[in-house]
Amino acid sequence: MASTKSPRDKDKRSKKRKRDTNESDEKSKKHRQRDSNSEVNGTDALRDRLLGDADTQNGVMSINQPSINSQKMVSHHDSGDAGWRISNPMGGRMLDIDPILTENERHLIVAYNTSIQIYNAADSLLVRRIPISARHTPNPRKSAAPRIVAMRASRSNPKLVWVACSDGQVFHVDWSQNQHPDPAFKTASGTAKALAVVPVLFAESREVLIIAESENSGRVKVIAYQPDNGSAQSVVDFEKQGHGLPLLESSDEGSMLVGAFQDQLFVGTLTSAPQKLEDVKYSIFTFDTPDIITCIDLRLRAKASHLNGARGGTESALDLAVGGARGSIYTYHDAVSAMRSSGASSATPRNAKNGLAVRKYHWHSKAVHAVKWSRDGEYIISGGSENVLVQWQIDTARKDYLPHLSASIENIVVSSTGSSYVLHLDDNSAMILSTAELKPTAYIAGIQSAAIDVCEPKDLLVRRVWNVAEDVRRPIPAAIRPSEPSTLHVCVGNGRQATMSGELSAPMLQSFDLQSFTSIGRQALARTQTTDRNMTKKGHTIDEPAVTHIAFSGDGRWLVSVDDWQPDPRDLENVSADLKDQFLRERREIHLKFWEVRSGLESIALVSRINAPHATKWPEPVLDLASDPTSSAFATVGADGAVRLWRPRIRQQDGLIMKDAHGNDAFAWTCALVVPVGDGTGGGSGTDVMDLGRPVELYGKICFSEDGSTLFVGFGAADSGMVHIVDVASGQIVKTLDGLWNGQLQSIRALSSYIIVLSKSLNVFDVVGDELRYGLAMSKFAGDPELLQLAVDSVSGHFAVTLPAAGMSCVGVFDPAQPTPLLVKHTPRRVVSLVSTPDNSGFIALDDAAQILVIAQGSEPRALSTAQPLEDLRLNPEAEAPNAPSTDAADAMDVASEDGHDDEDVYMEDDDDDDDADDTNVRVVSQQSLTDIFDAAPAFAAPSIEDMFYKVTGLLATKPLAGS
Repeated sequence: MASTKSPRDKDKRSKKRKRDTNESDEKSKKHRQRDSNSEVNGTDALRDRLLGDADTQNGVMSINQPSINSQKMVSHHDSGDAGWRISNPMGGRMLDIDPILTENERHLIVAYNTSIQIYNAADSLLVRRIPISARHTPNPRKSAAPRIVAMRASRSNPKLVWVACSDGQVFHVDWSQNQHPDPAFKTASGTAKALAVVPVLFAESREVLIIAESENSGRVKVIAYQPDNGSAQSVVDFEKQGHGLPLLESSDEGSMLVGAFQDQLFVGTLTSAPQKLEDVKYSIFTFDTPDIITCIDLRLRAKASHLNGARGGTESALDLAVGGARGSIYTYHDAVSAMRSSGASSATPRNAKNGLAVRKYHWHSKAVHAVKWSRDGEYIISGGSENVLVQWQIDTARKDYLPHLSASIENIVVSSTGSSYVLHLDDNSAMILSTAELKPTAYIAGIQSAAIDVCEPKDLLVRRVWNVAEDVRRPIPAAIRPSEPSTLHVCVGNGRQATMSGELSAPMLQSFDLQSFTSIGRQALARTQTTDRNMTKKGHTIDEPAVTHIAFSGDGRWLVSVDDWQPDPRDLENVSADLKDQFLRERREIHLKFWEVRSGLESIALVSRINAPHATKWPEPVLDLASDPTSSAFATVGADGAVRLWRPRIRQQDGLIMKDAHGNDAFAWTCALVVPVGDGTGGGSGTDVMDLGRPVELYGKICFSEDGSTLFVGFGAADSGMVHIVDVASGQIVKTLDGLWNGQLQSIRALSSYIIVLSKSLNVFDVVGDELRYGLAMSKFAGDPELLQLAVDSVSGHFAVTLPAAGMSCVGVFDPAQPTPLLVKHTPRRVVSLVSTPDNSGFIALDDAAQILVIAQGSEPRALSTAQPLEDLRLNPEAEAPNAPSTDAADAMDVASEDGHDDEDVYMEDDDDDDDADDTNVRVVSQQSLTDIFDAAPAFAAPSIEDMFYKVTGLLATKPLAGS
């Protein structure tokens, strides 16, 4: 097996691995024991167990398992001082908070997990990202990180917004500047649930903040704060047992305050114009609604007085729109007058339900997620889980619909002029619609992969027969096309709620540009229920097929996907118990699909579909998929105990070559080679078809060598599986290795002359040297074993491993020749995808909050830096001081430390690199460096000219001398 070219340090290691064939194993073992980095291995006896003895019997090599504790490894090396960096999380999920459309409707402000992001409404591009709570995140091992819970525009300054976090910290943010804001004050209880802004004249900021706080689930306090000094004034305090959403709204001038918790709603009217904070007092009226409240909106309208003439005037009438958890909308007209006429006292809160005129509208089948009044008051606009925007005419109750949206509607905002609607959807996207034509004028989409929810879904405020998973249960398929290293392709579903209901559903492929951090497009890879009612008559969700594997060919022309679907067991109530298992197996649908990837904005085209590519009496699951990095070939391993090699062939009809719609040769994909690797028990490499009657859980993983000449296949049952080395040209099994994995096999990857096997242990085997280099025990991690992931970087010659923990992941970067990790860091959230690119150094990690993290080596000139945030690249001139020195993009990677603060930059020094010995020398820029800048993305997704200018000057600039 040949190996590809690698950097100089990689070549040196390969030279060290070469030894004479007559050299004894004893000398080799002694040489390895003198490794300078052997401290992590513990005692000499432990090192002997790590290296083990290789016993070969009947062509099967048996290798003793290592027993190095991964926790000791983490505690030994957690500094990350070897040149590798983990960037701060980028992107994330849009929160269930109303976006802010600025007064001139030029910018849209959206709240994410730990930041607010400002977009240009004209071209939907990101203008800036302002971190909020990430810089103040506590240690994730001790408590949950704070999150943004409310965002309101300032009443006095259109360039300012108020942001409240769950830990009670309130920020005053200037969204027009690239500055990290500090907290303005912190609430007395250390909590915050909702926020309203009231304009006043006595405060320096000309505003008072009304904040709903809750220290326990059954009590809510509403307190007024003066931001200048943090002084507080209680507004209302009420208790209501049960689960609910604390909601708070105020009128523009602050005279009316409306709040809700569970099914109780209160209305407050300002008693007098306040001259100080103690004067901010409201006359409170409360009443119960027929349903749990999920959303509210208020509207003040002029009401003509009963007096006419010169003494006549106008007074305001308060109209309320309330959305319920069971799908109803209730409107209350002139609520304050009705409550006053009912005899409710203004001195103390009192129930004023009698005398209120309520009107009910019902169309939504589940909870009303958002409801808003139109500017003229003639309509109310609502949205929910039906993917439909509904416009209700108040007088006639007539409904107009905007159907077939991409996901559930979470928030609706009506612009100040009434000419636009802003919709926030459940699939991590937002759009601006014109009210005249209901056509989108702007569209923003983040990464739409499966993610956990920070709060309880509104549909689950009442008990239903279905539920939403709290965690992402298995890895999310993702890949990077070799010809487009700046584009991440990830499998997504039709919104977070649809994806996490029932089985994890991900039938679509999203293309996301990491350089501009925008979504390029989305296409279905399997059957979807986007425009259909995704619900059975009994209220259960209909599971869509899940795409389990995707891979690009080495030239980037082809994409292969595997989708899997089987009936839900609850649908087999009328089937006898002894036939249920057989029925599920026979009705299972497994498809292997081959797609042609076209250039530009054209969607991928389906070329071939193989039904049940691995089958016996019934379809068997495809356990893994691998692509040949040197040709257009793919390999699969299935539960039928066979490896199949797939290659394209030109279609012919009557001896003539067929053409596709573009006039090119048409291709079809067929199985070119079948290699049996087991009999279903993992006990050998026989050719017998496995006995499907035995309840044996099989595991299988596969990968190509770097030159494509060899296949490495791991197949078998837990604790009895083997690794087979297959020659691709002949289809023969050259060697079988036993003992390289135990428990559940997670991944197999090839890196130069090594194969890395990840299961309950991490084993690195040198194929050329025919020896086990080292191993680490992975059995004592806390979390889902499915999320143990492995990726290799063929450019730098390293590999990365992620271990799931309680609410987070541990990321380790290793050199295959050394057991000491080069980097061990904890991420704030669990990593659900880990990918690399063939031509760029580094790794891309995707976590369960739809955030991107870049793992790259600062000293590697081909480090993958296209996905770094603008502030990490230091390319934004507004974020730097006027005379700040230039910094190389590859050296500007921030480290996400465990306590949420940024570690100091530590750079790797190469003693053998004479080119960088003198920083005063003239910097020579290679053509490849310029190509990486100008050809990193297609023209439609290219960064701005200003960004590329600073990238080029970063290559030409030299570092300042020490002490200068």
